Amino acid sequence: MSDPGAGAPFRLITIPFSHFCEKARWALDRAGVPYREEAYLPLAHALPSRRAGGRRAVPVLVSRAGAICDSTDILRYADACVPVEHALFPGEPDPRRAEVEALEERFDRELGPAVRRIAYFHLLPDEEAMFSVMRRSLRALEGAGVASPWWFGRGTFRAYFPVVRAIMRRMMRVDAAGAERSLGKLRAVLDAVNERLRDGRPFLVGDRFSSADLTFAALAAPLIAPEHHPVSFPPAGELPAGLRELIEALRGEPAGAFVQRLYRDHRHQRAGLRADG
Repeated sequence: MSDPGAGAPFRLITIPFSHFCEKARWALDRAGVPYREEAYLPLAHALPSRRAGGRRAVPVLVSRAGAICDSTDILRYADACVPVEHALFPGEPDPRRAEVEALEERFDRELGPAVRRIAYFHLLPDEEAMFSVMRRSLRALEGAGVASPWWFGRGTFRAYFPVVRAIMRRMMRVDAAGAERSLGKLRAVLDAVNERLRDGRPFLVGDRFSSADLTFAALAAPLIAPEHHPVSFPPAGELPAGLRELIEALRGEPAGAFVQRLYRDHRHQRAGLRADG
């Protein structure tokens, strides 16, 4: 997880349970980039993000040189900190580079938004489940030395949540029709990944871990609940029944098993730094 030291040269502004933030967090951890994570609730993140030089979305990686405001750009930054043979993006003129980039772009465009809408569709009606997700996210960060923000507490959450829920439903179109469309997009991506894995390959492209693997695993994680995720998921009994059933079904697919294996074997693995740092 993040370096808790106050002297870390980077700040990572996140919603701690955001899968796009996990994508960036994973790449930075893998590259050994020291950073301090600053966690916010949804919507409360927008002002800190903009003040840091980003847009309203997170993650934002902040350094003395400026802000990096896109999860893929953060992956590319992290790639510059590791040896070429461990890079997430194959170097030119490697023909696999275009395939890796195309898969990552598809996962960002289709999988990420679909997973987010489906998860919120099930979680937003259930205040206790949402509080459990938030509580576990922040406790995981506390375990890495990150202090809980001022708003962490049931009383503050109860006052804040109804307003946030209404805004999120409207802004992200979190309704039954939207969730159904997102299920279709999720199914199309998972079917494609299941088909790709049919030949027993260890990774989505070639014989090494790439940004396609990292992005797929991170963005699918909220609907797979992998054991080795740094932000622990609530136990099944604390999740709404519909979400619990979906997670159980997806974990049994080849793509779900693939996500679980990547988290077990690669989430806490360091790629190594270049000799020149």
